[in-house]
Amino acid sequence: MNNQITLAYLDYDDLDALQVVSVVSFYESFIDGADPLDMQGYLQTQLTTEILAVELAQSTSKFIGIKDHQILIGYMKVNDEKDAIEIQRIYLLKDYQNKGLGQRLLDEANRSKTKQKRYLRLAVYEKNHAGIRFYERHGFKKIGIKHFPLGKQNRICPILEKEI
Repeated sequence: MNNQITLAYLDYDDLDALQVVSVVSFYESFIDGADPLDMQGYLQTQLTTEILAVELAQSTSKFIGIKDHQILIGYMKVNDEKDAIEIQRIYLLKDYQNKGLGQRLLDEANRSKTKQKRYLRLAVYEKNHAGIRFYERHGFKKIGIKHFPLGKQNRICPILEKEI
C-alpha cells in the first residue's frame, strides 16, 4: 500500500475531496456523545466548500494532503503562529488510521521548522485517547486546554506542544 501513498500540498483543485474528507473525518472523530442535530449543524455550517476555499487562500495556512493512488484519504492543516507551527487539523479516514500515515504527516510538520518557530502545537479532543497517546509518544506535552463548542456541548481539548 505505502508505495502508492503520497503527500502533496492541496489547492482549489482538491476542494471537493477536501470537503468530503473533512466531513467524514470530523464525524468519525467527534460523533461519540454528540447530539445528532448539533453534529449536522456543525458539518453543514463549518466544513463547507466555501469556508474551506477561504482557508485554502490564507497565506499563513497550508493544507498537506495524503493520497492513496491519487485519492485524498486525509490531510493536515498547519498555521504559522509567532513562535510555533499550529497543527489545526490532522484528519485521516478511519480505514487508514494505525498504518503509520499520521506519522508521515507529523514528520512533514516537523520539517516546517525555521529559526522563528520553536514549537509544534495542537489541540486534540479529550476523548480521543488514541490520538493523545500518539502525540505523547512523539514528545508532545499538555500546556493548557481549549474549549470547542459543538452545538450545545462544550468539548474540552487539551493543548499539546512539542519543541522542534
